[in-house]
Amino acid sequence: MSLTLLLEKYDVSTEEGLQKALNEIEKEECEVNEALSSALSRACTLEGRLRSASQAYSKLGEVKNDAQVAADMVDKTAALARDVSAKVRQLDLARSRVAECQRRVHDLIDLRVCSAGVEAAIKAQDYETAAAHVSRFLSMEPGSVAAARARGPDPRTDMDAAARTLRDQLRIKFEEAAKIEDDASVERLFRLFPEIGRAEEGVELLTRHLAAQLEASLRRAGQSRSGGAVFADTLTRALETAAATVERLRRLLPPHGHMLLVQGLRGLQPTVCSSVRRIWSELAPRPRFRPPQDKPDPLRLEPALSELALALSRMQLYFNFLRRRPEVTVNEHDPSLSEEARAESVRVIDRMIAESDMTLTAQEHLAHYLELERYFLEESVNKAIKLSAGEDSGAGLVDDVFYITRKVIRRAISTGSVDGMCAVMNEAGAQLERAARALRKGLSVTPHDVLPLAPPRTTPAPAPSEAELYLAHLAEAEAGAEWTERLATEACVEAEAAVRASAGACDKLRSCAAGLSGAAASFRAVTELGVSSLRAALLPAVTAWADALVDPDSDVDEMCVTDELSEEAGALPAALDTLADTLRGRLAAAGDLLLAGLMDDLLTRAHRTMLRNTYDRRGGLATERRCRRVSLWAGTGAPSVRERARSLSAAAALLSLERLEHAPDALPPAALTPAAARDVLARRSDFKLEDIKRLKL
Repeated sequence: MSLTLLLEKYDVSTEEGLQKALNEIEKEECEVNEALSSALSRACTLEGRLRSASQAYSKLGEVKNDAQVAADMVDKTAALARDVSAKVRQLDLARSRVAECQRRVHDLIDLRVCSAGVEAAIKAQDYETAAAHVSRFLSMEPGSVAAARARGPDPRTDMDAAARTLRDQLRIKFEEAAKIEDDASVERLFRLFPEIGRAEEGVELLTRHLAAQLEASLRRAGQSRSGGAVFADTLTRALETAAATVERLRRLLPPHGHMLLVQGLRGLQPTVCSSVRRIWSELAPRPRFRPPQDKPDPLRLEPALSELALALSRMQLYFNFLRRRPEVTVNEHDPSLSEEARAESVRVIDRMIAESDMTLTAQEHLAHYLELERYFLEESVNKAIKLSAGEDSGAGLVDDVFYITRKVIRRAISTGSVDGMCAVMNEAGAQLERAARALRKGLSVTPHDVLPLAPPRTTPAPAPSEAELYLAHLAEAEAGAEWTERLATEACVEAEAAVRASAGACDKLRSCAAGLSGAAASFRAVTELGVSSLRAALLPAVTAWADALVDPDSDVDEMCVTDELSEEAGALPAALDTLADTLRGRLAAAGDLLLAGLMDDLLTRAHRTMLRNTYDRRGGLATERRCRRVSLWAGTGAPSVRERARSLSAAAALLSLERLEHAPDALPPAALTPAAARDVLARRSDFKLEDIKRLKL
């Protein structure tokens, strides 16, 4: 530390400051001495390192000379390598030119051989050899042919003439073999057309031959009419024959010929379309009737509908078969084909199918099927509605309609047509809503004594037949909602599994299945209407029971035995048990809903009546017994009913108190608010209002 800093840090005018400054200086002196001693102790090491460095520096000259020699040698080696590489490139170029020259020489030799061999092979009717010569000529490089033309006459003239002659001979032989139905010769000659560069022409000839054979086979298939479903069986045989012909064409085509398959299908499809049109015109089941004058029994239409659905499914299967043929060909012969080329072949097939007459026939077929299916569905539902309208009829409307609609939807799914499925689902939804409207009409008027809940101290009257029918309709409406939702789910799942359609088609099916869910909403609305009607019909009895529940005047004397007291308190629970047993035996969720609504009405009315009555302790005890039994009965009910019953029981407990001071102990937690408890206590004639107000609750 410098002297200036010491003077600033310590006050040297005092002895203490001088002593501190002196101590600081001594401390620094010790540190300097230690550092100096350490530096002197390392002096020997530093001298050794300096000597080593001087010796190494003397050797740097030798290293530099050696490095220079190595660099010169590397430069010479690099120059030599460049020379060798240039000579190797020249050698490779010369070798490639020699190979090109040899190839052209071979091509020229083959060209002479081809020129001379084609005509000889044609004369000897050795068409395979002739086709091989032409194929060899077509595979030659243009440079070889140009070199031959530069040295003399153009060899292409003779080869083109020979190729045309060979093509004409192949056509003649092919037509002769096709005329005598020599399939082996036909296939052998067809395989020669791709070798001479005439693959499209060969496909045209083969397609024409296969179309003629297919026409004859289809006529034979159309003449064989045995069995019950003549139309569907005949159409199935015709389409199976057409599919076999298509598969035969596909197997005869050369590899990488997926577009040739499309050409062949274009040639075969008109024959298939005309045959399907003829079978449709001659054999399709067409029941003749003119509604409403002539209405046949819908059951008589079921065989025709099943046959039409089967025929539609066969046509859809044939269309799907055609769509998959290019993909099968590509997977077998050219798996590396690009996705764009695959998609293009599928688009061409789809366009061909859409433009074919068979698609128009299928649409007419579908329209006829949907017309008959709609008639069958409407008339069957009408019949079910009429059967269920009778008072003594045991027919279940929802059971019948659900069975009919499920059968119709499954039959539509079996057609494989997405449009047909959607149309039938929409019609089925409309008919289910008709059934719901029929049930609503049956539930519009509530009969008397529909349920066994008579007013107090009266015997329930026997239920009339109208009551049984009313409850049956309500149970059907409740089941209809559940079954219709299940039908919508099943229809959507089965339809998607049957058609394996695109995402757009699946969305369309789900949208149509949502119409069935709309019918389920109609059934739920009918159920709610029936429950509301029953609730209104039982309201007088409920009101009477509510008044009796909190009646301060008991018919049972104080000196009565325990059994009579228990019977008086359990009258309402017994009536509710009878009602609950009846509801649970006839209704499911609707019964619980109705019972909860009735209990809500009863407890609400009882609480209001309690606040209008005046009680003494005897009346309070009787009311408490009745309310406690009702609260116990409602303990297994809905949460809202349990809470209301608990509040009513707590209020009745307050009415039964002997002394007002016991009210805080008798009041259950959170059962009544302090204000509500004071209102209840005020109904006791022997409790003073001033004492009630001073009571701490």
